[in-house]
Amino acid sequence: GKRGKGTGRAGMASSKTAVPAIEVTHIGENTLRFLLSNTDASVANSLRRAMISEVPTIAIDLVEIEENTSVLADEFLAHRLGLIPLVSNRAIAHDGWAKESLPRDSEQNPPKTEFDWHHSAEKEEDCEIKFELDVRNTLDTPIDVTTQDLKLSLTHPGDQPQADWGVKPVEYDPDHPVVIAKLRKNQSLKFTAIAKKGLGRMHAKWSPASGIVFTYDPVIKLNFEKLERLSGDQRRSWVESCPPGVLRFNEVSENVEIVEELNIGIVYSGECEKVAGELFGPTFKDLVSVKYHCGPDGQPDRFHFEVETNGALDPVTLVKAALFELHTKLENVRKGLHKGDQGF
Repeated sequence: GKRGKGTGRAGMASSKTAVPAIEVTHIGENTLRFLLSNTDASVANSLRRAMISEVPTIAIDLVEIEENTSVLADEFLAHRLGLIPLVSNRAIAHDGWAKESLPRDSEQNPPKTEFDWHHSAEKEEDCEIKFELDVRNTLDTPIDVTTQDLKLSLTHPGDQPQADWGVKPVEYDPDHPVVIAKLRKNQSLKFTAIAKKGLGRMHAKWSPASGIVFTYDPVIKLNFEKLERLSGDQRRSWVESCPPGVLRFNEVSENVEIVEELNIGIVYSGECEKVAGELFGPTFKDLVSVKYHCGPDGQPDRFHFEVETNGALDPVTLVKAALFELHTKLENVRKGLHKGDQGF
C-alpha cells in the first residue's frame, strides 16, 4: 500500500525546527557549566572544537634573547615563554558577540582598530605586543624569575608608543606567579618577547581552553518491580554501596529515589548496576537503567558542558566568541553556495 500523506521518520520536522537553547548552571572565574539543548551531538561537538581551536588569543611567538647565563638553553626558555597564558581580550573580534568584553581605556573606549594578524598587518603596533625582561641576581641565594618580572615595553621599533590594552601574563595567585627560570648569584637574563595573535589549531599555546568536555543528559529509571522484592535494609545497603551523586534512600518511606543534582560522571560509570548485581545476583543488574535523553527523532538532544579556561579569556567570553566563529564559518559557506547558484 501507499504511504499516507506526510509520513516519514517520526519527529524529524519538529527536530529540524527546534531552536537550540543554553541554560547556565554554574559560573566561576575560569569555569562554566551549562546545558545545551534542542540540538544534536554534531553541533555540540562543533562548539567544543571551536572553543578549543578557533577562538583567537595572544601568546608570545618570538623571543630575542640578549643575555642568558641561566642553566636553561635559549630554545627551552623561548618554549616556556610561549606557553605562558596572556590576557587576550585585545584579540576579540570587534563585530563579534563578545565585543562587550573588549578592553577599555581610561575613558571606557574600546580600541579603535581590531588587533590584526601578523601576516596581514601594515604596522607592527597593530599586530604585536612587546614585552621586556632584565634581571640579574646580586644575592648569595638563588632567586626566581617570574611573570611579574615580564614588563610591557613602552615603545615599538622606531620609537612608536605602545598602547596598554591589558595584555599581560595571567595571574592566578599574586603570591605565586609563574616561574620562568631560576638564577644563581651573578647569573642574568635579558630578552625581548613579542606576542602575536593566533589560533589553537596553529599551536596549543594559543588555545584558551584548559579542558572542555560535554556529556549526554541522562535519563535514569528505577525498576520498581524488582525493588519491591527487596527489604528496606537491602535497599539501604544498595544505596550506601553506590557512589554518591545518583541515588538516595528515603528513611521515612524506605524507598530508593534519584538525587536532584546528579553527578554525571558517576551516572555513566555503571557502578550502581554493578553493585546491584554483586549484592543481589546478576538478574538485579537492571535495578537502575541509564539512557540518553533523546528528541523526537530518537537522537540525543541535551548536553552538559564543562568549560575551563587558562585565564586568557573568561569562560563566558570564550563561549560567545566560539559561537561567533562558528556562525561566521557557516555564513561564509552559505555565501559561497549562493554564488554557486548564481553561476559565479
